[in-house]
Amino acid sequence: MQKMCYPLNLSGRPLRPAARRLLCLGAAVSFLVGPRLANADEQLFGFVRGAETLPQGKAEVYQFVTYRTGKDSGTYHALDFDTEVEYGFTDRFQSSLAIVNHYNYNQNVDGLDDFDRFQFGGLELSSKYRLLSPFKDPIGLALRLEGGYLQRDDVGGLTQEEWYIAPEIDLQKNFRDDTIICDLNFGAEWAWGKQPAEEYPREISLQGGAGVAYRFAPNWFIGAESTVRAEWPLFDFGNFEHVVVYAGPSLHFSSKRWWVTLTGVYQAWGEGVDEPNNGKTYAEETRWKVRLKVGFNF
Repeated sequence: MQKMCYPLNLSGRPLRPAARRLLCLGAAVSFLVGPRLANADEQLFGFVRGAETLPQGKAEVYQFVTYRTGKDSGTYHALDFDTEVEYGFTDRFQSSLAIVNHYNYNQNVDGLDDFDRFQFGGLELSSKYRLLSPFKDPIGLALRLEGGYLQRDDVGGLTQEEWYIAPEIDLQKNFRDDTIICDLNFGAEWAWGKQPAEEYPREISLQGGAGVAYRFAPNWFIGAESTVRAEWPLFDFGNFEHVVVYAGPSLHFSSKRWWVTLTGVYQAWGEGVDEPNNGKTYAEETRWKVRLKVGFNF
């Protein structure tokens, strides 16, 4: 009969069956989700981006689901679905293509027609070039450019023919052996063809965001993030439309081949033309936004 070889304990005796099973389970868990740093371009926040890029020849597939709710009247629910494929052409340069879809439910909301429909939203293309690495240099720095065609307005589900381009600067600083990660973004967006969904055919927006995440356990980050966006129709900074600030917590988990991020932000402050001066804006914004992001590495 063939002899079985069992792991030994410190006394040199074979481990009991229950102990052997526990040891094997622990080894499997350690292999799958053992202590590790964030992967390149792993997204710790829901709305704020870091400065890292994918390694050359690597790819990621993302699924983002964003839930927006809360107006000053009626019932409003919206879901945005972004399915994205990203590829690293070099260690410094990556590009992605995303398909956007929307579900809108509006009932008795001022300024919006009653609506209940799932629709194709459009296509988005983005590229990012990393100048400095947050893991090798004093600070991470990347230049990002996004553009796209949006067939539906995400506020009310109305028809439009929008083309936009949005350059952005991404900064990232890591502290305490990469257990604390700080991200900062700022940029602009030019959009054309927003009618008939909106009153004006074109607009310019300035936007930015900041986030801080802390690795409190292996593979787990908890953090907070905030974003700001202001819009001016007709590319005219004398023709102000609205400004909004969102802020809230984020939670991130990662394993060897996939990661997930959950973020919820609340409209901390807003102001819009022809809206009540109560520290909120609802014409194009909502009270709450919740985003779930799942990424798979290849």
